[in-house]
Amino acid sequence: MLLSEFGRSQNTDPNPDPILPHIKSVVAECNNKVLIVVLSENVRCFSLSNDGSEFSVSPLIGFTVVSTSANSCVFSTELDTVWITISDPLPGGSYTLTVHKGTDNNTLIDDNARDMPDGESFVFGITPPVPTALDSVSPVVCAPDFIQLVFPDPVSCNTIAADGSDFVITGSTPVSVLKATAECNNGFTQNVTLTLGSQLLKAGHYQVTLRQGSDGNSIVNECGTETPPGGSVSFDTRAAPSASFTYDIEYGCSYDTIALHYLPAGANTWQWFVDSSFVSDATAPAIKENVLGPRYVQHVVSNGICSDTATEIVNLDNILKAGFQSPAEICPKDPVTFNNISIGNIKSWNWNFGDGSSSSLESPAAHIFPDSRKEQTYNISLIVQNTMGCYDTAIGSILKMQSCSINVPNGFTPNGDGINDYLYPLNAFNTSNLEFRVFNRAGQLVFETRDWSHKWDGTVNGKPQPSGAYVWTLSYTKGSPGKKFFLSGSSVLIR
Repeated sequence: MLLSEFGRSQNTDPNPDPILPHIKSVVAECNNKVLIVVLSENVRCFSLSNDGSEFSVSPLIGFTVVSTSANSCVFSTELDTVWITISDPLPGGSYTLTVHKGTDNNTLIDDNARDMPDGESFVFGITPPVPTALDSVSPVVCAPDFIQLVFPDPVSCNTIAADGSDFVITGSTPVSVLKATAECNNGFTQNVTLTLGSQLLKAGHYQVTLRQGSDGNSIVNECGTETPPGGSVSFDTRAAPSASFTYDIEYGCSYDTIALHYLPAGANTWQWFVDSSFVSDATAPAIKENVLGPRYVQHVVSNGICSDTATEIVNLDNILKAGFQSPAEICPKDPVTFNNISIGNIKSWNWNFGDGSSSSLESPAAHIFPDSRKEQTYNISLIVQNTMGCYDTAIGSILKMQSCSINVPNGFTPNGDGINDYLYPLNAFNTSNLEFRVFNRAGQLVFETRDWSHKWDGTVNGKPQPSGAYVWTLSYTKGSPGKKFFLSGSSVLIR
């Protein structure tokens, strides 16, 4: 129960008997209509008259004591606190509470049958009711469409006009109040939310003023005291900052530099992210990147209340990559075509074919390597240069076969010495639709493949086959438009 403030109370008897029950204190509830009297000793419930005849209050001009009560008497036979109800709220001032014999012909009696002294008095003070003023506005969110008012003491929810007419807002821009709501506890609240007619998007200073609403009052606190209209509190709003930025790219051969530029627009903190990774909190950072391609640059700013985010895709498009395609193996006198797959803003190409010849064409003519009549590997390189003067190199190799005549050896020795250990069609790398089969003397198929590099090692299911002659057949297609060949013969397995 809330109590009103009161002045220092004192007993008028300078030397009260410590054994007898006495008045210990008197306070008033916040409505100043109920006095709460605390006693120094427990007294018997039967000694308290409900009509309040044991007590008088002076001066009570135009007021009367209506009744007395004690909640503890519901649960026991003793009490130490008495509630005295006055006919009307007492004005502020000093009062005296005096004890008398009541209509039951006694004052208040303790457990030892001792009466509280008849005529004992106690001086107490009453503070005039204090209205509850507006206290503050809760921290305002970004671009608010509502504000929350804070009251220092509970106010009655029933006295808050739902249409928000208890409040008016004035300030930097016109704003109306659409409604007022509150979360109430037992019919009271200390926070009222005002829904605004529009968002407050710009920085400004505003004032909320209390007035008499459409319900005929302003607001009333839990003590029943109405707050006079006219009180006000203020709040400020901030404009939403802008995160927009510009950038420049400084291209280089080893890395590129992204120069970011931001002129703070309503923000006091900012952060830069590249591909979601934090890189800087400077206003104009220079970010070095050695991986080319698109970069997702994000800028996040805040002014402590509002924030904003801007993004740009920065394309580092000065990629330079040398590359070419060519066959891995060729036959003598075969013309070789090189497919240039280099990318970038290329202005020059330098081919080296590894045989003493070169070319500066983007796509050189078909090249024929010298017929050295022996197997030989040529190392090929392509160096490209872009418009910025940067270089890149691609390297590859080509094996020129000694001969591309397809034949099958007439014998092999699968002894694991690395010499002539397998039976297979030689130089069949430029063929298609190849089929190679080997049969034993009984005509049984012992080996079959459609891949010329898949060789027979002289076993069947891992079991070595006996020495002797084996018959083979070979069919394939070669050249363009695709001539078909069929060969057959025999080879000797030697162990």
